[in-house]
Amino acid sequence: MPAGHRTRTTAKDDDDPMTFDRTNAPARRSPRLAWIIAGASAVIVILVAVIVFAPHDATETGPTGSGTASGATPTPTQNIAEQLIVPGYDPDPGTFALPDASGLTTKPITANFALQDDATAWGGTFGLSFEATELANPAWNSDNSNLTTTLAALGHPALRFGGNKVDRRMWWTSTDEPAPEWAEATVTPADLDRVAAVVEEVDADVTLVVDLGHNDPERAADMVKYATAAFGERLLAITIGNEPNGYSPEAQPDLAVRGDDWDTDAYQDALVEYSDAIDAETPGTNYAGPGAYDTTWLRAYTESDLPNKAAVTMHWYPLWRCDATSNQSSTTTIENLTSPSLRESAHKILGLGKGVADDAGLPFWVEETGPTSCSGGNETSRTHAQALWTSDYVFTAAEIGAERIAFHSMLGACEGGAPMSPVCASGSVDEPGEVIEGRSNFLALMLLSWVPDGQVLTPTVSGDGSVMVHAVYGNDGSLTYVIVDMRDPGATDALAPVSLHAPDGLGADAPAAWTPNSGSQLASDALDSTESTLPAMAPVQADLAAETLTADAPLTVASTPGTTTVLTFDDATSHAGGDGPTASASATPTP
Repeated sequence: MPAGHRTRTTAKDDDDPMTFDRTNAPARRSPRLAWIIAGASAVIVILVAVIVFAPHDATETGPTGSGTASGATPTPTQNIAEQLIVPGYDPDPGTFALPDASGLTTKPITANFALQDDATAWGGTFGLSFEATELANPAWNSDNSNLTTTLAALGHPALRFGGNKVDRRMWWTSTDEPAPEWAEATVTPADLDRVAAVVEEVDADVTLVVDLGHNDPERAADMVKYATAAFGERLLAITIGNEPNGYSPEAQPDLAVRGDDWDTDAYQDALVEYSDAIDAETPGTNYAGPGAYDTTWLRAYTESDLPNKAAVTMHWYPLWRCDATSNQSSTTTIENLTSPSLRESAHKILGLGKGVADDAGLPFWVEETGPTSCSGGNETSRTHAQALWTSDYVFTAAEIGAERIAFHSMLGACEGGAPMSPVCASGSVDEPGEVIEGRSNFLALMLLSWVPDGQVLTPTVSGDGSVMVHAVYGNDGSLTYVIVDMRDPGATDALAPVSLHAPDGLGADAPAAWTPNSGSQLASDALDSTESTLPAMAPVQADLAAETLTADAPLTVASTPGTTTVLTFDDATSHAGGDGPTASASATPTP
């Protein structure tokens, strides 16, 4: 394996880092979800009135604060399918305010932005990656599960099914064949139909990986045929195999599924063999790949004779050194996870993948990612630091050019399993059940899903990188800034002044001025805290709403250590009866 790639351990329970933890036991919605929200809103009014001090309360959510839970215990009086269970979420926070920045004397962090011609689209571009074995999980489209409601809280998410188990532990059959001994889960057409029902409900797009480890092109073709029927146009692409660079005994002795003769040439031959079988059943299938870290394998994919290539896919876990005593920048520590150097590593490593994609004239997707690939827990597990990194990393990857970003996840138990997954199940390790909860990093994804769809702006931000600012120019003319403050609130309470500048390059049709409209903030009292808080997006307080941002007049706000702040601006003319500031939006911001 190349230096910097993730490592894997052994056997059934250890062949993916999302399994057991042995160190520490709005989006567009369908009519059905709209009905669920309405019912949930009615229920929450009754609950608040009757059980004011209930410690655990769960209802539906949305970016405007309609419904949801601050606790992790299901509400007995409400249908579980309608409940979003995300500890730390506040559905009714009142107005949004920021600390007063007028008295701050330290040098401001200046945040300048530009809209580039090749700006990455924002909206439906990030979500979750699941092991393919999770396709057989009974939680999909189950009346006993809130999985649909949970995924809907991410807007219209990207969903991907693959992982190490697709080549080692998943058995597909459409004819009820008995599973071989190596199989952990059997996936059938009925399973795909259940998953597809959820995909439709939450307005998701899907990518699917088929088993290349067992060299069975006809079985893969059969799965693609049924997947295409189930998902329809929501199935963006098929990937043939997961991380083929790790198939040989030399690469990963404990996880080998091919022989010593497996190399990039053999991989290219297999792609053609598989695509021939797949296209015989489902002509015109789109493919993405290779789902690997090593650019040698990325180029093997792009240079292969595989037809209908839709994208280049890369996997990356920046903290891959699992020995906490190694004291290197890729070791699993909170200090490393919140270091600006990790952002620099993303630009370097993901930039290589983007370069391969550009050379091939293909989109670039990060189909499997997370903070660390190490099995079990470590000091970064389930922490607020992980939530802050998540919010910063999504934007960093998008700025590099990643058009899809999927965080690897599992529906295993919250306690004792899936230590890095944004979602988990409320039961035990042996019986996780179907009730799904969101963790702190899920809160971060929720927060980012409230940023209006648009185009990602290219940032130029001063300072040492501990406070970073990202931005999106909305399709509706809005402007959203995302301030990620990686400083430890347990070590300092010093506010940082951040000077937000209007973007360059928006064109003559862009608003001339913006005013703050709504905001929210992900927060905690320490980076190593296992609890984060997130209020729903709410209108800004009057003093903040009275501010104006133009190309000639930046707006300075105060950033609090250990927070991710989302602040959305809209066209100032909408607040002034059509008479707003007339400053030119194309003027060069002052430094």
